[in-house]
Amino acid sequence: VLLYSFTVTPNNRKVEAFVRHYDLDVDIHHISFKDNEQKSSEFLAINPMGRVPALVDGDLKLWESNAILTYLAQKFPETNALPTDLEGRADADRWLHWQNAHLMMASAALKTGEAKDHDTINELLGVLNDQLEGKDWVLGELSVVDFAIASYLITKMMQTLDYSPFPNVAAWRKRVAALDGFVATQVGPPRT
Repeated sequence: VLLYSFTVTPNNRKVEAFVRHYDLDVDIHHISFKDNEQKSSEFLAINPMGRVPALVDGDLKLWESNAILTYLAQKFPETNALPTDLEGRADADRWLHWQNAHLMMASAALKTGEAKDHDTINELLGVLNDQLEGKDWVLGELSVVDFAIASYLITKMMQTLDYSPFPNVAAWRKRVAALDGFVATQVGPPRT
């Protein structure tokens, strides 16, 4: 299994942190953007979008970070990182879609500095805070969902937010940042 990555982006970091945390038998190749490697014909045959992360496993060429996370969790079931029952899997899918449709978009919008964007983030943090009530991890046990969401909430920009109204999220961020995979791929500890 070969993972093409570039760790400074949340979508790459989530997959690479997952691989490193569980010490999976996956080779990691960091793409050289300086050399335009992502636009080479060889790489475009893997991902026609010319973006990372991308994964090759035999004949399978897979791109989109959450698809890669769920694939790896199923390929390496010893991680126990993806529920196998129907309801649990639906819950995991819901949170992965929430991260992709809401959290990713809201975190990108924060760059504008508009108050409405902070309101949106705070609304999302409130939802996550409620989900984490009485739990260490989003689904109760460490899962791909934690890696997907955390990759956005421990970025440099998101570290500047005030997490005091969201104590469950603040505590969860500390737990996530302490995971081996995130320690290996993060620049610094999260603010509380």
